[in-house]
Amino acid sequence: MAAGGAAGQAGLPRWVFASSAQRRLAVLAAALALIALVTAVNAARVHPERRVITVTAPAPPAAATVDATGCPAQAECRVQQQATGLDTAFVRAFPAGQVLNVQATLDLRTHRSYRTSLIGSIEGSSTVSLTAQCVPGAPMPSARVQRSSTAHIDLAGNSVIDYRQLSVLAPGRPGCGVALVLRTRGAAVRFEDAALRLARDPATQLPS
Repeated sequence: MAAGGAAGQAGLPRWVFASSAQRRLAVLAAALALIALVTAVNAARVHPERRVITVTAPAPPAAATVDATGCPAQAECRVQQQATGLDTAFVRAFPAGQVLNVQATLDLRTHRSYRTSLIGSIEGSSTVSLTAQCVPGAPMPSARVQRSSTAHIDLAGNSVIDYRQLSVLAPGRPGCGVALVLRTRGAAVRFEDAALRLARDPATQLPS
């Protein structure tokens, strides 16, 4: 039986930086593009010369959309495995931990980082996933701390916690923030303080 909404081991909190106005622009752009497509198809059916009518729709701002790697819609990026600074902060928070993976999304032209991420193991199957991201032009995200757990009922009818999860979003400068997910086996909460310090460590935020 599950209590709360636990995510996967390397799951991350959803990043929501776009404002409602930016989301409306994105929806409007998609609607106008659909109208253009329908108009073009109908015109092709009616007129043998396949006359196409083009409707120009305003594109949503770059801040409204990033791809799966964290690259803004109007930028060109590369993703590479490299030390990102998160690894140093992780080891400082969890001296006995092990860095499993680090990754950075970099602008091809300016070499600025839009996203850095790390996955680390702290004990057994307990893990920390950490992501720092900046979306140009987006507003400052709101701070968030959420706790959840998964559990089962044993033969004696007792609820036994299998995993605990701590999800943190620590805002930085406008458009930037750090998301952390701590997933620990069993009922132990002894890693939470270190995880909160790591999420709020200024060294984890992307530089200006």
